[in-house]
Amino acid sequence: MAASSESDRRRAVAQTLASWRIEGFEPDEKHRALLDRYIAGELSLADLRASTDEAFGLRVKSAA
Repeated sequence: MAASSESDRRRAVAQTLASWRIEGFEPDEKHRALLDRYIAGELSLADLRASTDEAFGLRVKSAA
């Protein structure tokens, strides 16, 4: 389920960042800015995922 309120989005991002730190990953300033835009409601979760996939050179397989 996608987070809908700003506090939900902020909590989801905090949990994601904590998980990433455990894995040894720290996002750069550009990605943190995207996370901030998601928290503010300027980006949807789908937009954030697409930007992340693009940044890491991932492609999502479409169900055709």
